[in-house]
Amino acid sequence: MSRNQILVRNIKHLTDARYFAAMGVDWMSMELNSDPTSFMRWHTLKDWVEGVKLAAEIDAADEMLVSKTIIDARPDGIVLTQLLDLEGISDAELFFDTHYINLEKCPTDSFSIIHFEEIDADQILSLDPSTTFIQHDWTVDELENLLNLGYKGGICFSGGEEDATGMRDYEVMDKLIERLKG
Repeated sequence: MSRNQILVRNIKHLTDARYFAAMGVDWMSMELNSDPTSFMRWHTLKDWVEGVKLAAEIDAADEMLVSKTIIDARPDGIVLTQLLDLEGISDAELFFDTHYINLEKCPTDSFSIIHFEEIDADQILSLDPSTTFIQHDWTVDELENLLNLGYKGGICFSGGEEDATGMRDYEVMDKLIERLKG
């Protein structure tokens, strides 16, 4: 039995990066933008964590940023909020956030990130589990209900703010990840 893939979006600090890498998530993403410190954080994160694929969340309308991301960051994946064809330019896996892009327009060989509140329960099992991630501010009960429906696709979590530098309460996240890993 394969387990649900896990993507953690919006990583902003090393506390989250180290925690989620240690918990064995499949993917982590962070925003890259025109501010050079975003690339400094990216490279620091890349040096500090192992065993997890890294995705860059970028504004695809900025062609210079797309180029800098592909050349400098060399991400395993790229999360986009608009359609963009990077075939031949990058080997990175593409994730399309369907909050902004119609699911039917997403390329078939890419991942789709679907927001839980935007789909009906009867649609969940028709989603391709190999290319779909469902994003939500999950509670243990909501995740349990989704998995009890038979959902086998990916799950998105979000990074959070530190309580103090280097400290964050992961009690609920521990339960969520433990449930996914069975």
